[in-house]
Amino acid sequence: MKIAKICSTRVFAAVLTAGMLVIPAYIATPRALAQTAATGTISGTITDASGAAVPNTTVVITNTDTGASRTVTTNNDGDYSSTFLQPGHYEIVAGGTGNFGKVTRKNLILTVGQTLSVDEKLPAASVSQDVTISDVSPLIDSEKTEISQTVDQQLVSNLPVNGRRWDNFVLLTTNVVPDGNSGLISYRGISGLYNTNLVDGANNQQAFFSEARGRAIGSPYVFSQDSIKEFASSASGYSAEFGQAAGGQVNAITKSGTNTIHGDLFYYLRYPTLNALDPFAKFTGRNSNQPFLLTPTVRQQQQFGGSVGGPIIKDKLFYFFTYDGFRKVNPLLYTSSITASQLAGYTCPTSTGVSPTQCDAAKAYILSGQTAVSRNVTQDIFFPRLDYQLNGNNHISVNFNWQNYKQPNGYTTSATANNSSASTNGRADFHERFLVANWESVVSPKSANTVRFQWSRDLETTGANAPGPSVTISGLFAYGMPNALPRGAFPDEHRWQFADIFSTVHGKHSLKFGADINLIHEQLSNLFQGGGIYSYSQATPLLSFQSWVQDVYGMNGGRHYNTFTQVNDPITHVGADDFWNKNIAGFAEDAWKLRNDFTLTVGVRYDVQLIPAPPRPYTNSYNGVASPLGNYYTNTIKNNMKMVQPRIGFAWSPIDGMVVRGGYGMFYGLTSGSTLYCTRVENGVYQQQYTVGPGAAGAPQNMGVLFTPPGPALAAPFAGAVTPTVQNTGAGAIPLSFRGQDPNFTNPYTHSIDLAVEQRLPGNVSFTMSYIGTRGMRLPYFIDANLPRSTSSKTWDIINSTGVTQSTIKVPFYSGTRPSPNDGIILVGFSGINSWYHSGAFSIRKPFSHGVELLANYTWAKAIDGSQVSGQNGTFNGTNAISDPFNLKNPGTLNEYGRSDLDMRGRFVGSIVYAPTFGLSNSILRYAANGWTVSGTATEQTGLPLTQFVSNFLSAANGGGIDGGVTGGVVSLFASSTGGRAPQYSRNNIPGPGIRNVDARVSRSFPIHESVKFEVFAEVFNLANRRHIIGQSTSAFSVLPTFNTASAPSQAGACLGHSNSCIAPFTATPFGAPTSTSSVLFGPRQVQVAAKLWF
Repeated sequence: MKIAKICSTRVFAAVLTAGMLVIPAYIATPRALAQTAATGTISGTITDASGAAVPNTTVVITNTDTGASRTVTTNNDGDYSSTFLQPGHYEIVAGGTGNFGKVTRKNLILTVGQTLSVDEKLPAASVSQDVTISDVSPLIDSEKTEISQTVDQQLVSNLPVNGRRWDNFVLLTTNVVPDGNSGLISYRGISGLYNTNLVDGANNQQAFFSEARGRAIGSPYVFSQDSIKEFASSASGYSAEFGQAAGGQVNAITKSGTNTIHGDLFYYLRYPTLNALDPFAKFTGRNSNQPFLLTPTVRQQQQFGGSVGGPIIKDKLFYFFTYDGFRKVNPLLYTSSITASQLAGYTCPTSTGVSPTQCDAAKAYILSGQTAVSRNVTQDIFFPRLDYQLNGNNHISVNFNWQNYKQPNGYTTSATANNSSASTNGRADFHERFLVANWESVVSPKSANTVRFQWSRDLETTGANAPGPSVTISGLFAYGMPNALPRGAFPDEHRWQFADIFSTVHGKHSLKFGADINLIHEQLSNLFQGGGIYSYSQATPLLSFQSWVQDVYGMNGGRHYNTFTQVNDPITHVGADDFWNKNIAGFAEDAWKLRNDFTLTVGVRYDVQLIPAPPRPYTNSYNGVASPLGNYYTNTIKNNMKMVQPRIGFAWSPIDGMVVRGGYGMFYGLTSGSTLYCTRVENGVYQQQYTVGPGAAGAPQNMGVLFTPPGPALAAPFAGAVTPTVQNTGAGAIPLSFRGQDPNFTNPYTHSIDLAVEQRLPGNVSFTMSYIGTRGMRLPYFIDANLPRSTSSKTWDIINSTGVTQSTIKVPFYSGTRPSPNDGIILVGFSGINSWYHSGAFSIRKPFSHGVELLANYTWAKAIDGSQVSGQNGTFNGTNAISDPFNLKNPGTLNEYGRSDLDMRGRFVGSIVYAPTFGLSNSILRYAANGWTVSGTATEQTGLPLTQFVSNFLSAANGGGIDGGVTGGVVSLFASSTGGRAPQYSRNNIPGPGIRNVDARVSRSFPIHESVKFEVFAEVFNLANRRHIIGQSTSAFSVLPTFNTASAPSQAGACLGHSNSCIAPFTATPFGAPTSTSSVLFGPRQVQVAAKLWF
């Protein structure tokens, strides 16, 4: 069956490629060129009045912004082409020599990545006047073969965007969905970790976390919106020049100076009296009588700065500069699923040894964590850029982006944090430095070249508010230094990028070749789980509390937790690693026309990601016995040397005003640097993970730890509690848990096919409908490889809250002896999940004219996969909890194949900019009526699906398996056991709540001088103040052990008397109950007022 699936996928790719290539290749001409990074292309055909080609005629292409001019000559077929042009405003002059008159085409706009097709018919030289055409650029690009949309400067400048983060505009386009709630974006049902973000042609990705620099949950933005001119978002079918992405591409350019001095000064303000309360915090505050929750999550936000650009030497040397300051006062609200009145009713039985006074003190400590803490953001960005037009054939640009960001309590980025406290937080600091240089040159009349260089440093650090250990009381509270802190450098990433692209016309072919070398130096310092982690996860929050309160006071042996985990680094002591991630790519592409109405592009790309092998594999277990299994999974990082990616696309214009385009491509993604870090050093040698239950030899007691943790010194969490101590006497006798990779673990890739029809409509409007189909291959997942294959089963009683059996279910069960008996969990990455994505997208686009610009997109899509983890949870060893790890396609509900975590079935986004001009005769009325701009974005999207999870798992002593879950084989991304999903339901079977949101902006400009105006405006985000449910409780059930006697302990609960273990409803927090109503993208209504001075 597996072989058949692989063969069918290969046939799928082969048939698509062959089907495209059998198109008859005749009458080829060299004018079609695929999209390019940071620049654009102007090409066309020059004919005479009869339609015959005009060879060897001169075409002068002038950038009217900078005065830069290029002269090209048509070939024997009358075709011309000029590549690597700076986006901007252009004028084209053709003819004027020999037997032909001159035609001048003005007001042309070239956008990033575009091939602008401009054909002209020359009049006879006897015509007394030259022809001048002042017109807008063609509405439809008849030679574009990829599925992409450009978000132009008009939209970037005039639409409201929450926080002025420019790449959020990508969500205006088709075939994208939010990947989680942080701002990460998924294309075509593929994790948001497999996209590529380019700025001025340079790679703007952080390789370690596989996101755009600054990260979705990190700094507000890294590039100022004032620095970004425009960008193109490509979902499928993009040129072979673009790669290192199994998902989508974002190709942005920054602004540059021109021959005219221009710029702006801006100030944006949000104030608490203008903003609504977070709905979840508001409900919780009123319900639990906690006034601090009745606080706006954004108390004040200020953004200020400006930009200026102009000539240093006219037509030669230009400058551009931006400063952007960001200040935000946004308190973090800590809440709990258990109200204060419910907590007050918690008791500490006499058997615990905890006195009522101690019990009240413990509850008071928990209640004190429910508060608002200060979280004030400070960010500054400087962006200078120089452009030098050496001559008509050479353009050089250099820019440098400098950003500093700091935020106390910035590790937790959400507006509210449920069942947590400020002690789990820490200060975040980012330092971003990017230097990018480009040199575009015309080598000969038929050839052009661009050279690109980048140096960058991306440094992120995060401190810790409190010492370890981290303690989680399930469904109630958490405190102590979290598992991921402190971060001394996570990452400190240096990138050197060298790229060269050569374009030439040879006979009937337009050829493009290129190479791209990215050398990324990762320096890392983070001892993950180094502070120690206690988990109290009983059937109810009350039982978890009663277990914890004994340990925090050192009662009854001080060992009532479910699990304790701590990582020690005996070599570097801080979780350090230092390695080079070398990404090398090359491509070749040929573009030509089969007929005047048919363009074909064929290309191939090769990528390789070179990673050094782990420096010291795991060879021996804790007791010195050889570990062949550990060695097998920790001694290799596979460098895939076969990442060859064919690309083919076509554009056909069957009638004037219509284009049919489509294609097929293969696209490889890059493995996240965080995953490689885990394989290299979280491998049981450098970082050794000890996971124990309370009854294990060497298990700590009284909240102690096995090793001295990083960060602040150990201390009691509150007065009267025990002070944790280092208790490492038995650590050497505990089997280690660690991480590794299957030797065949490799880069994921996608096959993508697309077909679109674009039609020009009256009123300078275009309508597009498209289909995209994507097959995701070799997507990663992580399981415990140190499990014996399941040979037995376990039957569970599914009961209601009173203990009555509703049904039973039999599942595979992992029990017995581990294959490597002296080792614990070996969390291993495999490449074996596949996905399907199908979409129909519909777009209406009207470029700005007559005072209106419109962009409206609707995408219907279906995404299914074998349990691909979403990008927000996919870094490091990010994985969904696999129920039956060695049988992902287990028939029945345990089958992991189903709706994707990223399966958003319907999404509409409409944007409009309306700036009318009224020609009134009365000057007062004319002044009052003009200068207004109204703009906005409406979003309506269905929800992402939900899965019913189990809140806990049984220990082996109580009928559980080797690991967690109902199958005894379920582990989390932390290499520890977890509850997993409820076996009686399939994955992602519950529709989640959708989003309906309107952001609006109204502005009024006041002319001060011919080129100076003052503008004031107001922006409203979530105009109707709708409640957006961002996070929900996913615990639907808990598991209970079997006890058949009246003397059964309290944890038996409703399962008392059953012969099978039980799956009972989790009642502490209802499944699906909202846990968050704010995110980076959506939240309660926010009003922002602003002023700008334009000059």
